[in-house]
Amino acid sequence: MKIKRFVVADMRQAIREVRDALGPDAVILSNQRLTTGGIEIVAAIDYDEALVHQAFGVGMTGAATEAKVTEIAGPPRPAPELPKKAASKTIAWEQEPALAGMKSEISTLRHMLETQLSSLAWSDMMRRRPMRAALMRDLMGMGFGKDLATELVDACPDDLPFDRVRYQALARLAKRLPTAELPIEDTQGALALVGPTGVGKTTTIAKIAARIAKAHGPDQVALITVDTFRIGAQDQLSTYAHLLGVPMFVAEDADELQALLKRLSNRRCVLIDTAGMSQRDVRLGEQLAALSQGGTGVRVVLVLSAAQQTASTDEAVRAFSRIPLYGCVLTKLDEVVRLGGALTVAVKHDLPIVAISDGQRVPEDLHQARGHQLVSRAVGLAKQSGAEKDRTLVGEVAHSGI
Repeated sequence: MKIKRFVVADMRQAIREVRDALGPDAVILSNQRLTTGGIEIVAAIDYDEALVHQAFGVGMTGAATEAKVTEIAGPPRPAPELPKKAASKTIAWEQEPALAGMKSEISTLRHMLETQLSSLAWSDMMRRRPMRAALMRDLMGMGFGKDLATELVDACPDDLPFDRVRYQALARLAKRLPTAELPIEDTQGALALVGPTGVGKTTTIAKIAARIAKAHGPDQVALITVDTFRIGAQDQLSTYAHLLGVPMFVAEDADELQALLKRLSNRRCVLIDTAGMSQRDVRLGEQLAALSQGGTGVRVVLVLSAAQQTASTDEAVRAFSRIPLYGCVLTKLDEVVRLGGALTVAVKHDLPIVAISDGQRVPEDLHQARGHQLVSRAVGLAKQSGAEKDRTLVGEVAHSGI
């Protein structure tokens, strides 16, 4: 066995010198960073653990150990003078092709192992607790998240018929859904609708305005738009305002918005249309700050498309929650395949659902949100696509890590 010490600038140089001096079969016994700069590496070839322990004097005093190391590795070499730039340089191990390849292979093996274990766990649950597995499959078939579905299933007894257990789970879910009790036509104060691009904010504002105007008169409603980004956005809201017989105003900045809100304080309801922005848009913070400043009591309602992916909906809620949200409106229910994802997000963030929209008609396609109706709708949508879901759902559950 041959042992040798190396004092080098960095680990990459150390590996290179060890390979050149001792060959590819060398073993690194120890490494430490020196106070004078650089790294000290002790490597060996023809490695024998018993001889290493004997050479390093296991159980000996520190002085005897140091003597043995000096005898084997030779007198210590002074640490090399390192340029300042080299001393502060950080080694990116991802740049090493061999290490990057190993990392990728380990990640792939881990994913395969997790998938296999999840499949085994799902098969075991179907064998030991078939009712629980069937109910879990039903809930996830509606699009509900794994955590919410597991919570609902865990609360159900195992000694009842499946139909009874399923009814209990859905009834418990309907009670869990946060909804606003105030009817749409009785909305009062300033209400600002925010949300990502293309979710239907302007159309939703027109529907709410039409409901209030029909119940209390057009002189009790006013519209404000702060959307100065999109071409034609003001024209769309202006057309709705003309058809409804209600005034519409444009606010170029936060000061104009505050002035308009004071001017229109005698109106029953003032509806504010905002620019659609991605949750990652850097201008989002400015828009939210403009709505929250001044203490004017503007309630902010987040408009969400029920047809969006659950992850995107969850990210949007977290981004727009930088200011307190009064609730949300779920739109495009006529386009959705599974409703459970949007409802899962509402439960997760305890975000009340103010209303739902399932079409373009103004105001017919805007409805008050009711927990039991939303659950019934989720069940109906799952039945419509039941044949396709039955073929794919077991795989989805297995990959979810139950």
